[in-house]
Amino acid sequence: MRRYLSACAALTVAGALAGASLAAPASAATTTAASAQHTATTTQAAAKPQSPLYTRIVWNKAVRRGGTITYSVKSTNQGEWATDVAGLFAKLPRGASKIRVVSRSKAFCEVSGRDLFCLYDTLNSGRSASLKVKVWLKRSTRGTAVAEFGHFSIDVPAGVDITNEEELNKLDIQNQINWKTFKTRIVR
Repeated sequence: MRRYLSACAALTVAGALAGASLAAPASAATTTAASAQHTATTTQAAAKPQSPLYTRIVWNKAVRRGGTITYSVKSTNQGEWATDVAGLFAKLPRGASKIRVVSRSKAFCEVSGRDLFCLYDTLNSGRSASLKVKVWLKRSTRGTAVAEFGHFSIDVPAGVDITNEEELNKLDIQNQINWKTFKTRIVR
């Protein structure tokens, strides 16, 4: 699954850098606050770019059957330089009937099935990008809903032609994605 998402990321990042735009899904819904919230933090650990991200995610710890899970994501550039390419991947829970990005700032997002990919605008040092993802669960979903989120920040070396696909394929992003699992208990 992670290799598949990394391969998709390489293609999407290549297209985004070459000037392709990602379509953001239409969204309109109000958030219901029926369950407890839980906070987790992911930090960049693998290859350290010049613009590392600090990502904070707040999500529902428990929801009722057929309820909704809201993931509030905020990524901050903690480096000295502006980001070249930064974004977020997610594999959202099984048993979802609908998935929408209900709000976003400084991010272009695409949802395909249960996969979410967001590419952030350039984040200067100390600046943040945020988004909210809402997942509606089917009434038949039971047990624990598990989602995986991963963020990345890539430094594009000087002299790389971002319009040339061969040059972009030389960028190694597989070691740059830091994954974290988020579990939500489904109660009666």
